[in-house]
Amino acid sequence: MTEFSEILGNAFETVAAEHGLAYADGGASAWGKTGAAYLSFVLCAFPASSLRSVQYASRELAGPILLDCKWYDRLAELCLGGQDQTTALIPLPQGGVSARTVSKSLFLEMLDFCREG
Repeated sequence: MTEFSEILGNAFETVAAEHGLAYADGGASAWGKTGAAYLSFVLCAFPASSLRSVQYASRELAGPILLDCKWYDRLAELCLGGQDQTTALIPLPQGGVSARTVSKSLFLEMLDFCREG
């Protein structure tokens, strides 16, 4: 199973390209890590300070996320496979990853967090 940060980063890159945009090298991947960190914050007690550190590092590396709320359905299609939920490998606070269920509503909440980034 592929880590969710990689799946999300690939989806960010794909959707940006579909709209004639491109991330700087490593940018989509960095924002994918931010999204995965948010899921870990909600599902695995990832510390808020660590979440903010990941978010700030993504912004420094990649600049603002390339994301319009009109693209949410396409991102959900790519990441959730058209389902209402998926099992995703997300980071644990102590290191490593864990398989957790991510609902579509949580996925959309995570996109909002990234978009505010």
